[in-house]
Amino acid sequence: MNLETQRVIKKTLKNGLTILVRPTSHVPKVSLQLWYNVGSKDEKSNEKGIAHFIEHMIFKGTKDLSESDINLITHKLSGYCNAFTSYDYTGYLFDFPNHHWQEALPIMADCMQNCTFKQELLNSELKAVIQELKMYNDNYASTLVEDLIASIFVGHPYQHPIIGYKHDLWNLNRENLVNFYKKHYVPNNATLVVVGSVNPDEVFELAQKHFGSIPSNQNYKKDEYPVVKEFASKSVTLYRDIQQPIALVAFTIPGAKEKIDFAIDVISWLIGAGRSSRLYKKLVDELQLVTDLQSFSYDLFDQGLFLIEFNPKDANKIDEIIEIIKQEISDLAKNGPTEQELKRAIKKVETDFLSLLESNQKQAYTIGKFYLATGNENYIFDYLKDNDSNLKNKIQEIFKTYFRSSLMHSGKVLPLKEEDKKYWLSMQESTDKHDAKILNEKAREIKVEEGVKVHDIKIKPSEKFNFPKYETIKLKNGLEVLFYNNKNLPKIDLILELKTKHYHDPIEKEGLGNFASIMLLEGTKKYKDSIALSDEIESNGMSLDSAPGYVSMSMLSSDFKKGLEILTEILSESTFNQDAIEKVREQIISDIKDYWDNPSQFASLLIRKQIYGEHPYKKAVLGTNETISAVTRKDLLEFYKKYISPKGSRLAIVGDLSKIDLNELLENTIGKWEGPEINDVYYPAINSIKKGEVNHYINRDQVVLCFGGLSIKRKDPDYDKLFLFDQIFCGGVLGSMSSRLFQLREQSGLFYTIGGSLLARSDDQPGIFFIKTIVSMDRLKEAEKAIENVINIASENISQEEFTQAKNALINSLVDNFETNKQITNAFLFLRRYNFDKDFFDNRSAELAKITIKDVQEAVKKVLKTDSMIKLRIGRINN
Repeated sequence: MNLETQRVIKKTLKNGLTILVRPTSHVPKVSLQLWYNVGSKDEKSNEKGIAHFIEHMIFKGTKDLSESDINLITHKLSGYCNAFTSYDYTGYLFDFPNHHWQEALPIMADCMQNCTFKQELLNSELKAVIQELKMYNDNYASTLVEDLIASIFVGHPYQHPIIGYKHDLWNLNRENLVNFYKKHYVPNNATLVVVGSVNPDEVFELAQKHFGSIPSNQNYKKDEYPVVKEFASKSVTLYRDIQQPIALVAFTIPGAKEKIDFAIDVISWLIGAGRSSRLYKKLVDELQLVTDLQSFSYDLFDQGLFLIEFNPKDANKIDEIIEIIKQEISDLAKNGPTEQELKRAIKKVETDFLSLLESNQKQAYTIGKFYLATGNENYIFDYLKDNDSNLKNKIQEIFKTYFRSSLMHSGKVLPLKEEDKKYWLSMQESTDKHDAKILNEKAREIKVEEGVKVHDIKIKPSEKFNFPKYETIKLKNGLEVLFYNNKNLPKIDLILELKTKHYHDPIEKEGLGNFASIMLLEGTKKYKDSIALSDEIESNGMSLDSAPGYVSMSMLSSDFKKGLEILTEILSESTFNQDAIEKVREQIISDIKDYWDNPSQFASLLIRKQIYGEHPYKKAVLGTNETISAVTRKDLLEFYKKYISPKGSRLAIVGDLSKIDLNELLENTIGKWEGPEINDVYYPAINSIKKGEVNHYINRDQVVLCFGGLSIKRKDPDYDKLFLFDQIFCGGVLGSMSSRLFQLREQSGLFYTIGGSLLARSDDQPGIFFIKTIVSMDRLKEAEKAIENVINIASENISQEEFTQAKNALINSLVDNFETNKQITNAFLFLRRYNFDKDFFDNRSAELAKITIKDVQEAVKKVLKTDSMIKLRIGRINN
């Protein structure tokens, strides 16, 4: 691939606005992102959190746009909008079909200078931001990192959280926001990034039209914030009501401005990214002191942070684990990585880069971030050039300089002692009362403003998209292969879908399928253990993941034969070594602890258990401590021989297959995999659902509130009717912020996030409708009543306009199934799973056009009923 032909085109307007364009053509979509070179580090005293709060308020109206217009316009044009704030920058993004991308520019330009920041709207949004802050407080791993950053960067603005402090947020007013906004939201402090199916000249012309008249601030100057460097090691310990401890170590490294990202990414793959990284092999596989480990970096502009996070089996051995980490890093500083380690890390970085090039939005984000950091619009395409003959020495020098033991910081989240839990609860209750008192004074009296400008927006006809069509090969062993030659990039992705899913697990051995799927990566006859197997996979730059019912791989096209050989080996020759079984057993038990430490994760399982009764869909993928403890090697081998079979399985392959004799290669590799026929699962009838309530106690700042009930099968005649309503009610495939549920959030500020689906997990068996939000204790009853009211009137008053927009959203989102190789493989498997025709996506528009509002209303009334609904509360709730 010649990266020189795929570079970014740059233009700067007279007012200082920089425009970066990268044309792509693989899907008819465009991602537009407007980046401001201002973040939380630019805030002054008493205004911490203002940059993030302005990010929220930008969407709340201008002199011409109402509070609802941006969301309504985006939805009308089948788009997606969002925003993000970092320590160093703030960004606003719009993803549109290529026939509507131009409409984003006048909105972005208007928001650069004309936002109104109405006080009434500040009140409701402040409540949502406080809910967001509380939500982040319940994410203990991220809270630990944030607290460690605060400890490390004393004297630098990075010490303050991006979301700010409650006492500052409560005192923010319109004048504060306007002053910050007018100072920093100027064209000469902004960069517009456009990636997708566009003509650069048209982008420049339209940018000039909409932004060109906005005056620059020639006196604008950013403050400099030199990092106060200390020769010190900081430590943070949090105590929370958890089962699985979390620990990490961190090192300060040069910031993104220093342009060493390639070397840092290679270091991450050397140390802790991937199963054959040095620390994963040492601590997970060899010494078995931790059940999981990963490394990653925060590429902040002024100074970065490199982190190694792990889940210890025994919290009392965290110090021992950290000493081993120090030893391995000391060895890398002294001797450098081996040639094999370096080769593996480089190849993994290169294949990750290719995956980045499949996504317009990810490319736009990366281009924008690194342009602000480095001033080089083509930094991501020059990135791989750092792979030179001096790389090993450069990496060794980074280890010597920045990864010193004396400069290692550490953090951990430990379980609360039993005698401390009552006091912790009293602290939370005191905080709740104080928050409620303040927020009750921030009432919003006016209704959400209706759209104004949205009525002037005209919908344009979409261009015809030729949806990829798979070809089929039937191998002699019964395996059906779906393939498509996508020459966009020199890589190949594949997904093997087995007939057996997690609901095949025997009830007394729940989690067996997941256990067996993990064991596929623990060694074969050829690759004696997980270390040998992972080395072979990752040294070739491949990724291989296994889950109940699925195995997926990604690799360079040149390594496809090797990839198929490895896949065949794990499907045919896995050994299920007893020592590996015990290691994996402890990993799964750790995963179960972590799962039950996270209410947002286990909420849907609790709902499913209430709805499905004795039906197999109630089963937990991970199983339980009891069932996993009872699994034997015999159980695993029997499952492997009985259920890991080509019979009834399908393999989807998408990528550059140009120089490959696919039929011959498949028969000589995976075609040699054999296995028995697999019986269908017995599905008992699901009893009708009675109205009920379930409370699950866990000590968290907020309550996870859910509503659930029985829905329909994927091939039910009402499916598309509910699919359309999903877009109107829940936000649907585009995550629309004009949905009925999101409008409730806008009006009340009751919660930061709310979402769900009427068709969750719908397939050959009925799915569920599932609505979930996260709310503070003091507003729980209010939230329950408000959501129930919205559910009760859900299907009433569907306007023709919103109905048409929902149809357009579904139709225009169809191409999203074909942006990446992996998405295409999933689309093909979906078609075959339900025996849909190859032209299914071509015909969706016509099929959806047949549905009327009345059809939808009748279908919704059958499913969305509060008198046959389970209400679930997870938090400081007693039965």
